[in-house]
Amino acid sequence: MTLFINTGRALALLGVLFFTAIFLKVFFQFDVLPGFSYLSSYLMSFSGALLLAWGVLMIKTAEQKEFVPIVAYTTGVMLVLSAIMRIVAIFVAPQTFEFLPTIIAQIIPITESGLFITLGVIFLTRYKN
Repeated sequence: MTLFINTGRALALLGVLFFTAIFLKVFFQFDVLPGFSYLSSYLMSFSGALLLAWGVLMIKTAEQKEFVPIVAYTTGVMLVLSAIMRIVAIFVAPQTFEFLPTIIAQIIPITESGLFITLGVIFLTRYKN
């Protein structure tokens, strides 16, 4: 259950950080990443709101043991889909992370993909009942 709760906390923390992107852009003209447009900041904030809600859902579900398999399954599916998206990102990494050296830009989606596929498989198998 520790992995379940810690994943929820990590998602909530990332959600809060991502959610602030639009406010930083609009009020302080601060780009979270170099060259961020208003649309990029908006989409990052939207993603942050969803991650925050998902994290809170996981944390609260841990208190209701009968719902853990349902939330764990959907979390596993989300993580596997995120891993697939990052596998595709490997091929466009130098364009996506153009502000980083090429080797580092390619390591980021490879590492994320490995982490997400591992966590996804764990959530799909460990919390069945």
